Amino acid sequence: MATSYRFTVLIFVVVLSTLYQFSSLSAADSSSSYRSLLAVQRSSNRIPRCNEMGSRSECSLNPKCKWCRSEALDDMCFSESEAWRLPHQVFTCDS
Repeated sequence: MATSYRFTVLIFVVVLSTLYQFSSLSAADSSSSYRSLLAVQRSSNRIPRCNEMGSRSECSLNPKCKWCRSEALDDMCFSESEAWRLPHQVFTCDS
């Protein structure tokens, strides 16, 4: 009788342990998917970087960006600090 009782307790502990592991794994998966959903929402709501803007009108909407023109290279949008460092012989940037 004592042996069957120990065996039953052992089986019970193993089953509980397995259930606990599965529940913690599914909780980790759901929090991971929740985090990735938040990352997607943040990235869709974020303001694009200056170098990601392809037009002068887009660039002028962000006060931290400057549209710079060049006869030798493509016109581009730069951050204020980048625009300040550009060679003035090559680029003319909006103020």
